Amino acid sequence: MKMFKKLAVVMLAITVLFGTMTVPTMAASNSPVKKTFTSATLKKTSTTYNGKKQKPAIKTVKAGKKTLKLNKDFKVYYPKNMKSAGKKVITIKGIGKYAGYTKTVTYTIKPATQKVSVSKSKLSLKRGKAATVKVKKKTGTVTWKSSNSKAVKVSKNGRISVAKKAKKGTYTITVTVKKANYKTVTKKIKVRVK
Repeated sequence: MKMFKKLAVVMLAITVLFGTMTVPTMAASNSPVKKTFTSATLKKTSTTYNGKKQKPAIKTVKAGKKTLKLNKDFKVYYPKNMKSAGKKVITIKGIGKYAGYTKTVTYTIKPATQKVSVSKSKLSLKRGKAATVKVKKKTGTVTWKSSNSKAVKVSKNGRISVAKKAKKGTYTITVTVKKANYKTVTKKIKVRVK
């Protein structure tokens, strides 16, 4: 009989203990759930670098079949750098009855094109002689490279000189112009050694 009473006390204590415990998963189930808008489109998906900030306008944002309104149903958040070339991720966040909804769209600013030219694209030089080629309308850093630097050398200023013992034939000087936000430009200069 005493054993039965002890057992009843233990069972009662366990029931009280577990009855007062909170199950963590129930709290987690009450946390807000992020929803995604059905679709979001821009009026333009790309443009070309022009040195200014370029923010594309939103064309449509939909939740199901309903087309939503800017500043009433959602707001648009642009990244800080909307000037330089590259891909930009634009975030659309719901407000009001659509709070918690979100969507991202990608916008591309393409590098601008440079109209680079060289003063001469072909040269004919004797051994031991030199000539200078100039790069025109360039924006950025210019680098020069010879197909055979032992026979035909080129300086950082575009001075092309032929070695006295260079073999006769045609050599190539490659001019590369690089600058951020612009497409890299490459020009070839053919040097014929007499």
